[in-house]
Amino acid sequence: TRRETFDLAVLAEQVLLTRESRARGGSIDLRSALVPAPVTGDPRLVERLIANLVDNALAYNSTPGQIEVTTGRRGGAALLSVSNTGPVVDAGAVGRLTQPFERLAPERTDHGEGSGLGLSIVQAIVSAHEGSLAIGPRPQGGLIVEVTFPSPDAADREGPGPAQSSAAQQPRSVYSASRR
Repeated sequence: TRRETFDLAVLAEQVLLTRESRARGGSIDLRSALVPAPVTGDPRLVERLIANLVDNALAYNSTPGQIEVTTGRRGGAALLSVSNTGPVVDAGAVGRLTQPFERLAPERTDHGEGSGLGLSIVQAIVSAHEGSLAIGPRPQGGLIVEVTFPSPDAADREGPGPAQSSAAQQPRSVYSASRR
């Protein structure tokens, strides 16, 4: 795996630019608030992670709908958040979404897209980067997904740094899968 320092905001912007026409065609408002957030890892894998999250947000949305992508820092860690509108998701089902080939109810999946691997790939990339993944339903429908990566300084230290170990810095959600 390649390891270099890169800006999460730059990768998110690149992914969003390639999805603008698809969003427009689906009457989905694509919003972003991208603040620099340095990460050490494999930028190709993290770009795939962002693309999977945005593609899921597009595929499982309402029409008209909305997607919001943000990057920034929380407690020294880099944070990526992707939220979307869409059907209401049962909080009890959210934990299954990172399992390979897992898809939710037909009203969310009858569009014929996807294989149920997107979020399991996201989980694998997050784990490879010693980050954490939190997925939660939005009360009005859709999901919010937060990915936290340790700061580049923490990647150079032996063992987990403050960004990984502090419970106060973990995203609040129904489902949270941390690094293994």
